[in-house]
Amino acid sequence: MNGVQLTNHLTAQFRASALSRYEARITEDGDFRAYIYAMSLKRLKRKCERYAKRERKAIAYVATLKEGS
Repeated sequence: MNGVQLTNHLTAQFRASALSRYEARITEDGDFRAYIYAMSLKRLKRKCERYAKRERKAIAYVATLKEGS
């Protein structure tokens, strides 16, 4: 299994599934978070990057809420 660091806490581990597709197992500090599936490895990497981008935006939003209060 190949692993890629998405953010400081998120990691994606890629592998080929038995059903002719690829899957990524997203973990946060070693704890399971989600599975992402795609038919090609290139598409799977793009989906993982989008997932990481959403997480970064959510973290930034929460930080702005904390600053406001």
